[in-house]
Amino acid sequence: MAIDAALKAFLDLTDGDVAAYADGRAAEIGLTLPEPTLAAVRENLALLRTQTALFVAALDGRAGEPAGTFQP
Repeated sequence: MAIDAALKAFLDLTDGDVAAYADGRAAEIGLTLPEPTLAAVRENLALLRTQTALFVAALDGRAGEPAGTFQP
């Protein structure tokens, strides 16, 4: 699976980098994160990064295949 530069940068973050990433992205888009939400936002971003890495790794062998239609 091909990934773009932004996704690669996100996947390359360490758990320690997530807080700075969250603060930086919020500032870039003009979003003020309320102090009581910071810990949860950072934890969710760390989980999202882990899940994304898992999905990218799982799809890596399928590079170039057309996307399939979701079938429940």
